[in-house]
Amino acid sequence: MRKLTMLLMTFVLFSGILIGCSSKNATTSSTVKDPGKNFNKTGYPIVNKKITLSMFGPLAVANDWDEREYFIEMEKKTNIHFDFETPDRADADTKKNLLLSSGDLPDIFYGSSFSHQDEIKYGEQGVIIPLEDLIKKYAPNIQKMLDQEPDIKKAITTPDGHIYSLPQVDEDPGIWHLWYNGEWLKNLGIKELPTTTDGLFDLLMKFKNDDPNKNGKADEIPLSTAGMDTIRAMFLGAFGVSNQHIELLNNKVAYGAIQPGYKEYLAYMNKLWKNNLLDHETFSQTDDQRKAKGHNDRLGLFPDARPSFTMNVDYDSTDNPVMNLVKAPGVDKQVFELPNKVSSGQFVITKDNKHPAESIRWADYSYSDEGADFLHNVKEGTYWEWKDDSKKVRVIKDPPKGFDDAETFRSSISPDWGIPVPIRRPAQADLDWQWDDNKFTNWLKNEEKQKLLPYGVMAYPQVYFTNEENKTVTRIEQDLNKYVSQMEAKFITGQEPLSKWDDYVKTIKKMNLDELLDTYQKAYDRYQK
Repeated sequence: MRKLTMLLMTFVLFSGILIGCSSKNATTSSTVKDPGKNFNKTGYPIVNKKITLSMFGPLAVANDWDEREYFIEMEKKTNIHFDFETPDRADADTKKNLLLSSGDLPDIFYGSSFSHQDEIKYGEQGVIIPLEDLIKKYAPNIQKMLDQEPDIKKAITTPDGHIYSLPQVDEDPGIWHLWYNGEWLKNLGIKELPTTTDGLFDLLMKFKNDDPNKNGKADEIPLSTAGMDTIRAMFLGAFGVSNQHIELLNNKVAYGAIQPGYKEYLAYMNKLWKNNLLDHETFSQTDDQRKAKGHNDRLGLFPDARPSFTMNVDYDSTDNPVMNLVKAPGVDKQVFELPNKVSSGQFVITKDNKHPAESIRWADYSYSDEGADFLHNVKEGTYWEWKDDSKKVRVIKDPPKGFDDAETFRSSISPDWGIPVPIRRPAQADLDWQWDDNKFTNWLKNEEKQKLLPYGVMAYPQVYFTNEENKTVTRIEQDLNKYVSQMEAKFITGQEPLSKWDDYVKTIKKMNLDELLDTYQKAYDRYQK
């Protein structure tokens, strides 16, 4: 359950790497003003007399933030009231940029995923303020995290030494999975899941031909997705490639989409396409349309945060196994790119904020174990309760009337649903309590441990580019990424034959690939120092 928010935001993390900075142009200095007698440096409330601040953040579900129990209880605890501006998540970036450019600023941007480029741009302009001195003086939980985990500090510190935003940190980051339809496996008498690409092909053929949903119709779709993003990693990894774009090979930057293994990946996916094993609406359907097929028991293998979101099964069902990271012939070892655990840009204080010390103290609570738990699960008695007086096991309560399930209810009481938030979530194993029915969680961890983690490789980290580097990356990738994506679809669907692979690689190299890789390498080398 704790992983769900990260899973829903699988692709937000990657957007943070394209940023620009120039230390010689930095004009912002970090100073801490005396917050005055109304402020309490330790303990609660944070202020003796209530203050009001303005907060901007994206709305992922319908109810307003001033109705959510988390903010109501935090106001009671801290004596800080917020006036919220929460546009729909789909429109939030546009609205955020309008506020930044117009100068009509809130006191705080919350869960707004500032890119590193925006951090530097608006930091240098003085629109947002540096946080490092505030952290040292008033945020012991954040400071402890930065001291104990230098990689987190590197991921949020600009080359001029400033920290302009607080991150979301997940010590147990969620992994997006491909799930088998367990009922189909049972109906077909499948006892062992495939571990090779050939074995997977054979199983998908059984899904197609042997009527595993037992309705007497040839309506089964062996593998379905809405676009390749949610399944690409699992299939690329079978051929020894960890990322379609930038990957690390022995600390050297490489481009995945021109590797020999990538060609084999395209050939395999084309084979699935030609045999009607890969959904022919892959490149046109929405995720809701894909899920509708799952609700009608038409899918054999599919991506999602949980199988229950696609299938009509119990939320905690363990009957739908995770797909093995299969291995292709001739590959030394399959690979799986591990997710970054840091998503920067989730708490930003603007120049118009008259209470920065109070603001950083308010945020600091979410970087303690207690505060992170409160942000995600809110208080005892609402979403959860203790099973007994030992207070070692928690039980999720039945949701109130009007909510389909407990997770939907949780989304109405906490902002930590559907957006990244400023928080440090500890690993579940490090907590002194567990959920009552931990069957699914423990089962899933074992699935990951056996099927994915042995093949894990580090993703290219969130780095800071200089202004010139950022211009280079933006200029090249704008056309390059579009071309690679278009050609992936064409090769898979057969619109373009793989006999044109060499021409494809030549085209990519002509699009200034060497310059791009050199830029990424320089930034990575700086990051490693």
